[in-house]
Amino acid sequence: MPALLFFDIDGTLITLDESHRMPDSTRDALLQAKANGHKIFINTGRVKTAIDRNLRSFAFDGMVCGCGTYIEYEGKELFHAELPQEDCKKYADALHAMKYQTVFEGKDRLYMDGDCGKGGFMEYIYDYFSKNVDQPIGTIEDDSLCYDKFTTSCMPDSDKEAFHKMFDAKFNLIPHGANVIEAVPGVYSKATGIRYVMEYFGAELSDCYAFGDSINDMEMLQYVPHAVGMGNAVPEVLQIVEYQTTDVLQDGIANALKHYDLI
Repeated sequence: MPALLFFDIDGTLITLDESHRMPDSTRDALLQAKANGHKIFINTGRVKTAIDRNLRSFAFDGMVCGCGTYIEYEGKELFHAELPQEDCKKYADALHAMKYQTVFEGKDRLYMDGDCGKGGFMEYIYDYFSKNVDQPIGTIEDDSLCYDKFTTSCMPDSDKEAFHKMFDAKFNLIPHGANVIEAVPGVYSKATGIRYVMEYFGAELSDCYAFGDSINDMEMLQYVPHAVGMGNAVPEVLQIVEYQTTDVLQDGIANALKHYDLI
C-alpha cells in the first residue's frame, strides 16, 4: 500500500511571508514522493476556491479542503458538506448584527459582509484573495450565498456573548490569534478528511502521514501515527508530533520525507 501524505498549506507547503511561495526543495520532494508511488494530498482549512492557483495546478493527487468539508481525488469530487442555504443566510445576518467581520467560504466562491470590509482583517482578506481566486468575491446580499464554513474577526464592539451562544454548540471554533476565529461545522475537521480518504483507499492509519505547523493542524496531527511538525510550528504542535523537521524555508518537507524513507 502506498503512503497517504497530507500537507497543510501555509507555513508547511508555502512560506508565511508575502511571497507565499513553495520552496524548490519542497516541490522536488513532492514530485519524488509521487514518483515513488505515494499519494500526495493538500489538507487545508482553505476552501477549494481559496487555494492559490499555482498550488491548484500542482501535481497533487487530491485535496481535503475547508477542514474536511470538501474532498477530491484526481479532479473528481468525492465528498462535499455544504451548509443548508437557509442556515447560510441566518448565520450571515446574525454575524452582521453582532458586528463581526466575516468571510464566508464556499467551495466555488467567497462572500463578505459589504459593510465590514474597511481595514484590518477584512481588508487583508479581500486584498489577498481578490488576486488569487478565480471567482469575484461576493457579498452576503447575493442570492447565491452558500458556504461550507466561515472565518470571522471580533471587533471592539462585537457581541461576543451572542456569538458564543449561537455557535459554540454547532461549530468547531478554531482560534487564530487574539481576535480571529475559524468556524467549521462541528462534525468535520482535517482529521475526518484523512479518515475519509483512508477508507476510500482501503488503507490503514499506519499508511498515513500528516505535516503541519499551526493550531488548526492539531486534530489531524493527533489522528495519524506519523505526525510531522515544521520547524516553524507553534509550540503546541511540536509537543504532539512524532517528528519535528526543519523550517519550511530550510527544506523541512524534503527532510521529513527523507526521514521516513518516502523519497
